[in-house]
Amino acid sequence: MEKIRIEGVSFIYSKGTPFERRALDGVSCSFEAGKITCLIGHTGSGKSTLVNLLNGLYRPTEGKVYLDGEDIWARPKKITDIRRRVGLVMQYPEYQLFDETVYSDIAFGPKNLGLDAGEIDLRVREAIAFVGLDEALLSKSPFELSGGQKRRVAIAGIIAMRPEVLVLDEPAAGLDPRGRREILGGLTRYVRERGITLILVSHSMEDMASYCDNVVVMKDAKVFMQGTVDEVFSHPDELDAVGLDTPEITKLAQGLIQAGIVLSGALYTVEDVRDAILRYIGGNAQ
Repeated sequence: MEKIRIEGVSFIYSKGTPFERRALDGVSCSFEAGKITCLIGHTGSGKSTLVNLLNGLYRPTEGKVYLDGEDIWARPKKITDIRRRVGLVMQYPEYQLFDETVYSDIAFGPKNLGLDAGEIDLRVREAIAFVGLDEALLSKSPFELSGGQKRRVAIAGIIAMRPEVLVLDEPAAGLDPRGRREILGGLTRYVRERGITLILVSHSMEDMASYCDNVVVMKDAKVFMQGTVDEVFSHPDELDAVGLDTPEITKLAQGLIQAGIVLSGALYTVEDVRDAILRYIGGNAQ
């Protein structure tokens, strides 16, 4: 079932000026409820502009954005309600931290929802657990934390508002592999446990393979391809044509297959290839 649908959306920056630029051109795509969809494409493909349209931060120049089948701009005075339902975490959200303590920063959104102190406390502690941080950090200043910890606190602040849709623009950008796994793994667990819809903007094909159910590939302000991870990865030549390479582990698996080692099943993550190799070894040992 669709949670968000984009229908014929175009967006033009600085319209009517010498600096006019079309960032989106007739884009149509959908995001399935309760699933993780990866929005992928090179810089300038239109990814970040698209996510800014999902919660009404931008208004389409043409076309419509639907949430649960309703045009989000049908009642412009109610757009704040849409922004509460669709939580958007911008790239490098740690630069948006401002409060005296981690607790206060995470609690800021729930307080603005008018929740009582007990419910706010519950949400703060729940959110910090989902992003993999210890409650001992709640009393610290956010500016005493490492870059990766700040990133998680900023994400926790959105999670604490319990949006129906969570949109994250490159949440693991600049982090080491362990940091990427911890943040993306925690978000995956949050989605599965809460049944929310997650839209994840990324440059990484490895992230797409490891964490996403569905994929929307952007190119030159348009949707180039969309489908499940298996469907998208079944077109490696088309992906290569737009400069999106298959994961390194998939290339390794393809090399093994060319060498005569028959591997079956999805071969997009290290775990996939490990399991396929074990199946191959087990089959030959019999």
